[in-house]
Amino acid sequence: MKEASRTYTLPGQMEVSVLLSGLSAKYTLQEDSASVSPLCYLDTFDWRLYDKGFICLRLWDSVYVLTDFTGEFRIQDNGPVSEKLFAQDFAGGGLGEKLCLLAGIRALLPQADIFRQFQSFQVVNRDQKIVLSGSFEWNQLLIQGGEPIDLGGALRIQGIRGYDKILARVADLVQSRGVKPGYSEERILRLTLAAKGRRPLEYRSQFSIILDPAESVVQAAQKIFLQLLEGMELNTPGIIEDIDSEFLHDFRVALRRTRSLLGSMKKRVPAADMGRFQRGLQKIGLVTGPVRDLDVYLLEKDVFHSLLPEGLQEGLSVFLKDLARQRVKELQRLRKAFRSKGFQQFLTQWRRYVEESLISSVLAAGHKPCKKVAMKAIRKRLQSIMQDGARIGPQSPDTDLHHLRIQAKKLRYLLEFYRSLFPEPEMDTLVKSLKKLQDNLGSFNDLSVQQRMLAQYQNGLAGGEQKKAIQVAAALGGLITHLHEEQTSVRQKFEQTFTQFTIAENRNLLALLS
Repeated sequence: MKEASRTYTLPGQMEVSVLLSGLSAKYTLQEDSASVSPLCYLDTFDWRLYDKGFICLRLWDSVYVLTDFTGEFRIQDNGPVSEKLFAQDFAGGGLGEKLCLLAGIRALLPQADIFRQFQSFQVVNRDQKIVLSGSFEWNQLLIQGGEPIDLGGALRIQGIRGYDKILARVADLVQSRGVKPGYSEERILRLTLAAKGRRPLEYRSQFSIILDPAESVVQAAQKIFLQLLEGMELNTPGIIEDIDSEFLHDFRVALRRTRSLLGSMKKRVPAADMGRFQRGLQKIGLVTGPVRDLDVYLLEKDVFHSLLPEGLQEGLSVFLKDLARQRVKELQRLRKAFRSKGFQQFLTQWRRYVEESLISSVLAAGHKPCKKVAMKAIRKRLQSIMQDGARIGPQSPDTDLHHLRIQAKKLRYLLEFYRSLFPEPEMDTLVKSLKKLQDNLGSFNDLSVQQRMLAQYQNGLAGGEQKKAIQVAAALGGLITHLHEEQTSVRQKFEQTFTQFTIAENRNLLALLS
């Protein structure tokens, strides 16, 4: 039977001796020396751990703890000290595996630092036997040039088997002094962030916005444009610092959403403004594309290795190292572009236009109610997808599926922009069925692009060491074969996936959008 443990939140800084001063004379409190150490809260840039109810802490120099908000779940392990960590940095053990599930490929970054005072204690009886043990924690945030901010603390007591009465006595004593049971590490994190003007989940990759059905489409567009621009601006430093690949991914998604929304407003925005900003956004897309394309391959390196026999592994490794070298060069070009005056000026001009000129310069059609415009746009895109998808058969060219993928992506953007205007259950149904269709079409397209790129690289192998060229060519040939087989399988699943999408749509949405 496991000994009982209890945790309490301390409302103010207290002495353990004061809290337990009411014990009878047959018990003695023994306090260990107190220690103070820095503590760092870590999470991904988009708060993936917090979003799933977990908190990661770095204690001392290299001790990491993963806990849930209540503190009941706890994994501890050693790891490297770094400004950014990845799940794979923890060799084996449960911590690395759990972080992989929670954070994926994102880096864990320092989010807040505090100091934690820690003191352990024991209660012994007259026979000098330990009948209860516990610990006292107190948290402070140090402000440069100011007084430390107290963040509260915790009292933890651990019962010893066979001494239940003293545990109950201490619990009653503690609560009689106004100390409440329970403790939340999440509360300390929130208080720490609030003291710095921050909050958890201040950035999330998922797009979400609340619109007023009665506001004009240009007013809605202004809100959406500004939120997307903020996302691009927030991700830019992470791209330049090359923290992890998701900064560039999120930036490009926000960029594509912006281009898609702006493109849908051709009848509402003056042609000169439309052309100027579409060209600028397209230029940014071209600048960011090469690094993202290489990221896609390098992130799949373990999968690629798993597809090939041992004899072809060396050639694949040579190929992947070459891609990594190419990425270094492309990242240098990207950094130069992002640090340029032209890039900064364009984003400044775009923000000023959206904030100050968009509404005043918009054409008459831009003043229609956003819900009416959204219904028409979603219905039109939905019908187009259903019609074009129904025409695709086993002999249809790959370009037909590519065209359908683009339409599905544009529909997804429309649903994200205007989701708050429609009943949640119906929108959930459509988004879920659309995502399955997108996954199928996206996989088909990715496999097509990968094969084409590998074939181009293979055809370009010339010069250099002949043995290595042969090894790489053989590895890529084997990889292309596997990818082609997988693409064929994905293509065969398209008809079933599309049928499921049309059934879900017919059942839930035609009436809603009519």
